Amino acid sequence: MRPLLGSALLLLSLASQASVPLWQVDPVHSKLLVAVEHAGFSQSLALMPVSTGVLHYDPEQPDSSRVEVVLQPARLDFGDERWNAAVHGSGLLAVDNYPEARFRSDKVTLDQNGDLLIDGTLELRGVSLPLQLRAQRNGQRRHPLPPFRQTVGFSATTSLSRAAFGADAWPDMVGDTVQIRIELEATRDRNAELAPLTPDQR
Repeated sequence: MRPLLGSALLLLSLASQASVPLWQVDPVHSKLLVAVEHAGFSQSLALMPVSTGVLHYDPEQPDSSRVEVVLQPARLDFGDERWNAAVHGSGLLAVDNYPEARFRSDKVTLDQNGDLLIDGTLELRGVSLPLQLRAQRNGQRRHPLPPFRQTVGFSATTSLSRAAFGADAWPDMVGDTVQIRIELEATRDRNAELAPLTPDQR
């Protein structure tokens, strides 16, 4: 009886996922903004494109949502070649050894304010740690310009400790806390694919 019940629950979970629309990240209008303290004088700002990502999202089924985004740390740009070289080097992002970073959601819930709380795992510099994003849906409708595709947009924020991921160089010059803001647009794409769910995500 228990194996049959388990199989039934798995089929229901897969059916629920299949009914949630798929969206492909729009790389032109999706950016990640980083702010980190510089020697106590200012918050240094950098931009990184969000060029690869897929969403399962339906506002009527927020707890069935999933997010997977792949980032290229070498594209994080502080607007100065020497500063970029230092950040991309072995003491911080180590992009030669770790050219990709990945965020994958484990759970999405809606809080009392209507914000989406996206709990997941960030893999950066070969280290995987839990991370929570707080996101707001800005809009969801047919885009007013050709090819007039269904589009959804979000703003999200989070923060992390760079040292926790092994990026611990120059602690007297560069703050440990990294503030992150994400502006993301995605379009409906029935051909988009997410990696298969692992057993603990079903």
